[in-house]
Amino acid sequence: MCGRTACALGADGIRRACVYRDIHGRTRHPEWRDADKYSPSYNKSPQSNSPVLLSRRHFEKDADSSERVLAAMRWGLVPSWFRESDPSKMQYKTSNCRSDTMMEKLSYKADGKDDDEKWKSWKLLTMAGIFDCWEPPGGGDALYTYTIITVDASKSLSAIHNRMPAILDGDEAIRKWLDFPEVPTQEALRLIHSTENIAFHPVSAIVNNSRNNTPECLAPIELELKKETKASTSSKMMLNWLKNKSPKKEEDDLPRWSSQFIQITATPKRSSASLMQQWLKKEEEDPCAKKPKTQ
Repeated sequence: MCGRTACALGADGIRRACVYRDIHGRTRHPEWRDADKYSPSYNKSPQSNSPVLLSRRHFEKDADSSERVLAAMRWGLVPSWFRESDPSKMQYKTSNCRSDTMMEKLSYKADGKDDDEKWKSWKLLTMAGIFDCWEPPGGGDALYTYTIITVDASKSLSAIHNRMPAILDGDEAIRKWLDFPEVPTQEALRLIHSTENIAFHPVSAIVNNSRNNTPECLAPIELELKKETKASTSSKMMLNWLKNKSPKKEEDDLPRWSSQFIQITATPKRSSASLMQQWLKKEEEDPCAKKPKTQ
């Protein structure tokens, strides 16, 4: 369901927007691990790097699990057990994962859980997800990837799609989702549900091309009403005829249809009565005309 995000803040802006209070009540800002791998974008698609917020404990075993760090991760989960040398050979789409099956599917059975994204300029839109670290079988740099958890859409969004991202609403929900050593998994999973606390608006179809990266990708647009099909000339003729036709008019009042290929003229039905009328008229003009045969 979730195929585009937007994160137009710079690395330092993201860090300041992720302000939080630690267990001692002190105001803190998460540190970046690899800010150079992140670049702002109005139109992020799967396979691009996005900022992910997570517990420092994932990288430092002795760190306070309530401390947070930011990491640039590639969108589209590559599980640690994937044994191909090229992560692009991953056959399954893993940019999203369903909340109702993520604890069952092998792809998502990793030991980490978190993620978060941005929307608009008021505050960051924090979406829950899971991540993993894949290491090339032949050696090389580790690759951190993530996937966004989706849930059944809220009532207001259901007309757009039947799924929506799992949104962590408020700092307490974010704290519980990130602090995995202190918060049991089942308690964290209770945070995963749909919410109506979200604003949305239609945007231009230019977001369908990931190469488009301008503020226009986020600008609200007015949805156009479906245009009426333009009636053809022949259709207009028929509509006018139906509108003006009296029920008593004869068949010879039918419209004459024509095209560049054929020309058809409607002819009144020739009944025996009409034939008789024609003969009588002819007889008046020519008394010697031969009488018609009758049965």
